[in-house]
Amino acid sequence: MYSSVSEAASDSSHFDNVSVASSKRRFGRKRINSELSEPLTSAGASIVDEELGSTGGDPYFVFRSDLQKKLELVDEALADFLRIVNETDTAVNTHEFKDAKKKLKRQLKNAESTLKDVHTTVQVVEKDRDKFSHIDDAQLYERQSLVNTSRERIQKAKDEINSEGVKLKLLEDERNKAVRRSGDGLLGARNDDQRRNTAFVLDNQAQTSLLMNQQDETLDELGEAVTRVGEMAGGISEEIGLQNKMLDELDEDLTNVEEELGMVMGKLAKFLKTKDKWQLRTICTLILVIVVMLFVLIYM
Repeated sequence: MYSSVSEAASDSSHFDNVSVASSKRRFGRKRINSELSEPLTSAGASIVDEELGSTGGDPYFVFRSDLQKKLELVDEALADFLRIVNETDTAVNTHEFKDAKKKLKRQLKNAESTLKDVHTTVQVVEKDRDKFSHIDDAQLYERQSLVNTSRERIQKAKDEINSEGVKLKLLEDERNKAVRRSGDGLLGARNDDQRRNTAFVLDNQAQTSLLMNQQDETLDELGEAVTRVGEMAGGISEEIGLQNKMLDELDEDLTNVEEELGMVMGKLAKFLKTKDKWQLRTICTLILVIVVMLFVLIYM
C-alpha cells in the first residue's frame, strides 16, 4: 500500500511538472502572439481614453506636437511643388515634378493620420466632460479649433495641387512642348484658317499628353497600393503559419497532459481500489475545496 501511495505521489508530481512546463510554453507563445498581433496603426479611442484617465497623462499634447511638425512638412512640400510648377518646364522636368507631387501627397497622408489621432483625443473629452473636468471649456475650444484649422490647411494644400493655376501652367508647358516638336509651330499652315486648325491640333495634343501623364500617375499609385497589399498579405500568411504551428504545439501539449492525467488517475484508482471515474472526480473536487479553504483561512 505504501508503495502505491509513493507511486501515485510520484506520478502526481510528474504530472504537475508537465502541466507547469506546458503552461509556460503556452504562455510564452501567447505573449509572442500578442506582440505580433498588435496593430500597426495609431491608438484607437479606447486606448486614448485609458491614457487620459491614467495618472493625468494627456496624449493630446504629444499628438499636437507631432501634427504641427507634419503640417510644417506639408507646407515645405507644397512650396517646393509650386516652385517646380511655376519656375520650371514641367513637360521636360517630369521626374522632379512627379517626385515633388508624390512627396506632397505622402506628407498630406501622414498629416491626416496624425490629425485623426488628435481628433480622437478631442472626441473622448467631448463625450465625457465629467471624467475630464480638469480640461475646461476654453481648453476644449482651443483643441477643437486646432482640429478645424489643421483640417483646413490640409484641404488647402490638396486644392493647390489641382488648382486652375497649376492646370493652366501644366497645359501651357505641354503645348510648348508640342510646338517645339512641330518645328515652327505652324505645321505648314499658310492662312488664318489653317493656323486656327494648327492651334486646335496643338491644344488637343497638349491636353492628351497631360491626360496621359495623369493616368500614368494614377497607375503608379495603384501599383504602389498593390505592392503594399502584397506585403500585407505576406505578413498575414506568415502570421497564420505561426498561429497554425502554435496550435499544433498546443494540441500536442494537451495530448501529453491527457496521457499524464490518465496515468495519474489510474494510479489513484489503484491506490483507492476503485475505477469509478465519478467517485475519483468527487474525491479530487473535495481535496481542491479543502485546499481552497485552507488558503482562505491562512490569508484571511
